[in-house]
Amino acid sequence: MKKQNQRNRLMDSNSDIVRTDVPHYYEMTLPNESKRHCGTLRDVECIRSMYPDAVYAKILLPHPPKTVDVPYVTVAPDFELPAQQILPDRQQEPFIPDFHD
Repeated sequence: MKKQNQRNRLMDSNSDIVRTDVPHYYEMTLPNESKRHCGTLRDVECIRSMYPDAVYAKILLPHPPKTVDVPYVTVAPDFELPAQQILPDRQQEPFIPDFHD
């Protein structure tokens, strides 16, 4: 039996997870010249059922950058949490909530 590449097999079995379409939305122009924006073609079809004369266009979004510059900010030490003190068993008290109706 021929050994398959595990990565390719995963990509084939989960092809619905891998997104190959570029990011986009749909811009609809209604007969009265007002605009609507839709995220899916299903939304476009729904609005077209109400406004058969509406026209739509697929608007492609710009590609996100491959790298992002994240600034580094130092925080003063006084913002740090104080060290927790764990009490020995003999000094611990059970927590009993005080419920008032």
